[in-house]
Amino acid sequence: MQRLIWLRHETKPFEQRSCLTPEACKKLLELGHDVVVERSSVRIFEDSEYESVGCKLVESNSWISAPLNAIIIGLKELEDKEFSLSHRHIHFAHVFKNQHGYERTLSRFIKGDGLLYDLEYLTDDNKNRVAAFGVWAGFAGAALAIDLWTHTQLGLNYNSNAPLLPYKSQIAMIDDIEERLNKIISRPRVLVIGAKGRSGKGAVKFLRSLGIEPTMWGTKDTLANHPIDDILGFDILINCALIKEPRSPFLDLESLKKERNLTVISDVGCDPNGPCNPLPIYESCTTMDEPSIKIQDNLYLTAIDHLPSLLPRESSEDFCSQLFPHLVDFLDNKIENSPWERALEVFYRKSYDLSPDEITLEENNAIEKILM
Repeated sequence: MQRLIWLRHETKPFEQRSCLTPEACKKLLELGHDVVVERSSVRIFEDSEYESVGCKLVESNSWISAPLNAIIIGLKELEDKEFSLSHRHIHFAHVFKNQHGYERTLSRFIKGDGLLYDLEYLTDDNKNRVAAFGVWAGFAGAALAIDLWTHTQLGLNYNSNAPLLPYKSQIAMIDDIEERLNKIISRPRVLVIGAKGRSGKGAVKFLRSLGIEPTMWGTKDTLANHPIDDILGFDILINCALIKEPRSPFLDLESLKKERNLTVISDVGCDPNGPCNPLPIYESCTTMDEPSIKIQDNLYLTAIDHLPSLLPRESSEDFCSQLFPHLVDFLDNKIENSPWERALEVFYRKSYDLSPDEITLEENNAIEKILM
């Protein structure tokens, strides 16, 4: 069955990644599908790379008026607009953990009869994600942690380097940060929480590339009384824990008033506004324009929610290779008992769970239609 895939331009600042590489689009075309690619001045892959493999190029953000049979695929969340959403969308929406504004976003889908397949909720039979940027998030999160710590030791303002710019490769990132680190005789004591997960493994990989052997904690290591005072003895905390249910925090502002060595926190988990946040010590994510904030005297935090953007080419190629076989199944309508069905069930359930006060009669009728 021929499908129309529409790769949209990313509107999130500093986002250069793409979930479909030109090579993947070429394969989709060879399978008989139509592939439309929005022009993008920021995407790590040039427009010409897509055009050369046979994709049709259109103007940025033109997906809004795309045919209703188009499958709109991207990475980050859509801009907050008024119009309803009528297409099938595939992207990271950040709405299913009660994040700020989730009701408004889901209501747009309900009004337009659209569907959302959230990339975060494409899971296998064991509830593991089938495609993720986690390794690169951890890798970049550890890089920023070391770089931020190095700046504090040298008495430099980390934000003076802003905006942070993508690196051509992981080797370039390692070399750049190692050059500054070598100006300091000592090496930091680093704790990675969630070290066995995707992000944790990426963080450990970066640290070892610099000759730093971190302390690695898993779930059993965080069963102590909370907040966990032992964290305060480290110089750097890199939080890569995947928290799916509300729990007592690893640290809070009161615990940070105690004597501590801790000077830098890199929160790769980065969920300051969600109910599952294990580090309720800051109110909003940091950004490429302002990568760090001061929490207390001699304690700085970085928490950027699209860290893999610092390594856009490698992270895009890796993610696409993970997603591609599942996307082919989706286009072949192999939905039953698949990651796509599971993701859609989450969308249905969350949409249906919106309280009556948040749903108009028109929206309620749309929900009932979806669930029939």
